[in-house]
Amino acid sequence: MVTKATSWDDDAELRACVNNAPVGERELEVDGRVVVVRVRESRRARRMRLTVGPGRAPEVVVPARTGRRAVDEFLGANRRWLADKLAVSDRPRVLPERCGAVWLAGQPVPVRHEPAGRARAALSDGHLVVGGAHPDAGAAVERWYRREARERLGRTAELEAPRLGVRFTALSVRDQRTRWGSCSRNGRLSFSWRLVLAPRFVLDYVVVHELCHVREFNHSRAFWRLVESARPEWRDAAGWLREHGHELHDYRPESALGTPAP
Repeated sequence: MVTKATSWDDDAELRACVNNAPVGERELEVDGRVVVVRVRESRRARRMRLTVGPGRAPEVVVPARTGRRAVDEFLGANRRWLADKLAVSDRPRVLPERCGAVWLAGQPVPVRHEPAGRARAALSDGHLVVGGAHPDAGAAVERWYRREARERLGRTAELEAPRLGVRFTALSVRDQRTRWGSCSRNGRLSFSWRLVLAPRFVLDYVVVHELCHVREFNHSRAFWRLVESARPEWRDAAGWLREHGHELHDYRPESALGTPAP
């Protein structure tokens, strides 16, 4: 590990102070290259957290008064994790964040921003028209995404459920980070709104996958035979999510308006 050099006067008290406080950046050698990691102190943080996002340097968020030695040890312990995440992040992105466009069903949709208007977003003549100033406009884009996801997921579920001979009792849209969809024993479906960013065949597969759980509440051979019968090309969709799912999680709706990353 390589740390950024810091100079100070030959004063024991000042030297102790500097050694006990995290600085703004760290340089870490990862797989033969030097990676700059931002260090940000947060009073709300209860533990150290390392994040890697699109188009920005890795960042470690640390609780207040965390010593620099603790930061260095944390980064050293997570060097392999960081290398794996950077390898994924460095791949060409199929859904890159763009100022002036949002992604819908795998396709870019141009954005027309009207800062003087109300904070809302709606499709009009092939554009997403967004009103309001930052940050309200960015929140309006996410609300639009959630509405769009609820409509498209619901439409697909209503179409596919009769074909599978099942019924679902409710459908909700959230922003879960660990799974794309879920199904409860009583037929309540839940999906990530971010699926609406992906190509249509990916969203359709996730809906069918969860509907199959209404009949087979497991991942048995019977379950996968049911998925196969309903979506013979399901492996393509599952592969797309394995390859590009991190892009859906990383995507910031406000980036379409040119809002900088935090």
